Amino acid sequence: MLGGGGARALTNTRGHGRRRVQVGLRVIIACGVLVVLSIPATLPRWQLDGNPTPPSQAQINAAENKVRQQQAALGAQQGKLSASAAQLAQLQAQAEVLIERYDKVLIDEQRAAAAYQVTEAKLKYAEQTEAATKQRLAALAAEEYESGAGFGPMSAMLGNSSGPQGYLNQVGLGTVLAQAGTDVLAEAQADDVVAKVFRTQAHELLVAEQSDLRAATALKIAIQAAVARQQAVVQVQADQRDKLASSLASAKTQAAQLKAARAAALAAEAAAAAARAAAAAARAAAAAQSAEGPSQAPAWAYGSGASASQGDIAANWALTQLGKPYQWGAAGPDTYDCSGLTMVAWAQAGVQLLHYTGYQWEEGPHVPLNDLQRGDLLFYATDNSDPATIHHVGIYIGDGMMVDAPYTGAFVRIDSIYQPGDPIGAVRPAG
Repeated sequence: MLGGGGARALTNTRGHGRRRVQVGLRVIIACGVLVVLSIPATLPRWQLDGNPTPPSQAQINAAENKVRQQQAALGAQQGKLSASAAQLAQLQAQAEVLIERYDKVLIDEQRAAAAYQVTEAKLKYAEQTEAATKQRLAALAAEEYESGAGFGPMSAMLGNSSGPQGYLNQVGLGTVLAQAGTDVLAEAQADDVVAKVFRTQAHELLVAEQSDLRAATALKIAIQAAVARQQAVVQVQADQRDKLASSLASAKTQAAQLKAARAAALAAEAAAAAARAAAAAARAAAAAQSAEGPSQAPAWAYGSGASASQGDIAANWALTQLGKPYQWGAAGPDTYDCSGLTMVAWAQAGVQLLHYTGYQWEEGPHVPLNDLQRGDLLFYATDNSDPATIHHVGIYIGDGMMVDAPYTGAFVRIDSIYQPGDPIGAVRPAG
């Protein structure tokens, strides 16, 4: 876990030459800090717990290939949806035409029914008129007979064995029309004949229109069912399209996160390598300066570390930060990386540390693991024979436990001091 850095002068026990070396080192460190701090503050949580390795290029390639596959699937589904939507529009247009025809046939059937009712009324009226006319003619015949004249023309017409038509054939048309009441009877009979003709025609028309209405109704139901089925197809395909679009967005986000995480990891590794190279150069320069004069005592005497009360302050404060997420280069108040947490914890006790594990390793006397006290810093390296490979630091809280900010995706928590592996060593920061 590589933290960011700051510039803090190392202890100068070698005079002005050593000071010049340290000034140069601070400049190099400051440049490294700028590189590390240029990494985005919020990195995607692409790692699995216990696996702080950045994503590989193969993983990124696989994620981008998945994006292309999702794009192809979405395009194909959109094509299906467009075709189904076009078919739905065509069915809806056909439905509109058929429903309009249905409306016309319905009105025509209603008109035919009304016409039939009218002819029924006319026929009934004609029949009533004919019956009334016959009654009047019978009354005239009776009057003529009772008057003593016997059967006159009227009674002869009604009593003729061939009926009124036979009588008309026997006598001249002019004579009959001149006789009382015969014109009334002829009119009644004519009304009856016409009404029956109209009744037949109206009935035939009504039957035809009712047949057309049944056919139009069947077509209306069929096209409405077809439209409903196609609407259901379009809805299913639209839902599938939306799911594919969501999957594509997720795939794009995943690919972008992997790219960002890899870029950040590579940048952090480059910054750390630069910082290690600068530290090596500084050590080489210091060694060269040491070769010119008598050997010097170590920068930190064993008893020069901070007091136990200061260690308690740092350890107790670190415990108040449990549960806050890990973030590269962060030093609170809401997120931390490993060296950021230790730096801020010891600041509560009045001890200033640099925000980088490699330099915190040098900021106090080293203490044996069997002599740890609360607040001491525990360091972990990929190679315990090489302090240049230190990558993680935690704060000892007693009973073989420590508080640390482990890695991206994890949170500030309590771990065994052997949970990350065997410590390379421990440091008691110097006050």
